[in-house]
Amino acid sequence: LSKINGEYGLNLSIQKQSGANTVRVSDAVNKELQKIKKEYPAIKMTTVLDQAEYIRTSIMNVFKNALFGAALAILILYIFLRDLKTTFIISVSIPVSIIATFILLYFGNITINMMTLGGIALGVGMLVDNSIVVLENIYRFSEEGLPAERAAVEGAREVSIAVVASTLTTIAVFFPIVFVKGITATIFKELALTVTFSLLMSLIVALTVIPMLSSKYLKH
Repeated sequence: LSKINGEYGLNLSIQKQSGANTVRVSDAVNKELQKIKKEYPAIKMTTVLDQAEYIRTSIMNVFKNALFGAALAILILYIFLRDLKTTFIISVSIPVSIIATFILLYFGNITINMMTLGGIALGVGMLVDNSIVVLENIYRFSEEGLPAERAAVEGAREVSIAVVASTLTTIAVFFPIVFVKGITATIFKELALTVTFSLLMSLIVALTVIPMLSSKYLKH
């Protein structure tokens, strides 16, 4: 016996296959429903439960939190550095690293979901760490009188081993989860990969983009 809003009706439940994307399935079903409603206007159709709505809301909340976290990180940088140029140089590492992470996720066939966005949100605060170390050392060489280009090269080179080691020790915490089997891998594998990708990208940005921008915009 099925009632919808107090009226007798037919309850049709549509479930996705194992491994399919809930949001994509929901979009496809709703698209077909709109066609059916046009072909059979006499039939009244009501969507009682759509799991994709909860997923969309959750993902949007995580996305907003990640943006808010990035904005706070930039604000804290400005409070400590008290210089717009240096804050800008370091802040560039956040969007560049995140965009590069999305590219790796795409080629790794990993979807944007709560775990991957959660991994990015978790990594946002750590994305600027390497850049701060590199920029600080470049600034030190600049204070010693070296030209901007020379200070950028020498400053990045001197701390390169230190920032690589620092990044690898953090990655060593997350990356082994990728090789874990069972329910743990199902839940946390994508999170671990996302954090690993974002930290690797932040390392590359710190050793390439930051010195390049410093040589152009960082003046003693």
